[in-house]
Amino acid sequence: MRGVLLDVNETLLDLAGLQPAFDRLGIPDGRALWFARTLRNGFALAAAGDYRSFADVARASLVSLDPIRLKPTDADPLLDAFAGLPLHPDVEPGLRTLADAGIPALTLTLGSAQTVAAIFDAHGLSDLVTGHLSVDEIGRWKPAPAPYLAGCLALGLAPADVTMVAAHSWDLHGARRAGLRTAWVSRLEHIRPDIFAPADIDGPDLITVVDRLLETS
Repeated sequence: MRGVLLDVNETLLDLAGLQPAFDRLGIPDGRALWFARTLRNGFALAAAGDYRSFADVARASLVSLDPIRLKPTDADPLLDAFAGLPLHPDVEPGLRTLADAGIPALTLTLGSAQTVAAIFDAHGLSDLVTGHLSVDEIGRWKPAPAPYLAGCLALGLAPADVTMVAAHSWDLHGARRAGLRTAWVSRLEHIRPDIFAPADIDGPDLITVVDRLLETS
């Protein structure tokens, strides 16, 4: 392993911090369904060869939860809330271990690279990654191959020398098909769906995953 790509939503960021936005919208039980529909709709567009930004898809997916009452602009406070999301507590020590080992890491997000950069700045972690890449720059959602390959290109490495780290098995399946190694942070799914290829490395948190990556590199 000579470089790492890092998924952002749920892998690094704790989306539970979005709950107050759903409470204010009057749909306190809507967060999980909204995120699932946002992913589904983005995947459907990618499968059809089309592209819309995460913000566009997120707005449409929110309205679908209550189309009589909600309108696209109701998603603005929700999307703004991403900038204030907390990082999981294991993220900083995991990233610091990678940086201390001299392994370059790049975030690869479905959302805004600028928002991710601002979050890293706010937490004083910008020096632990080489940069932030969004699918906006590629025009295709993960798990299509193009975003992973663009991440490898940004790192200046061949796919076989890069490990994709994510809490989502679908994400790692896409990375594996693009030729990358994979590492699964299992705290979200706990049990890997057997429809997806197994990861090369797994662990309950980023600290454990990074330690195991370094042991096997």
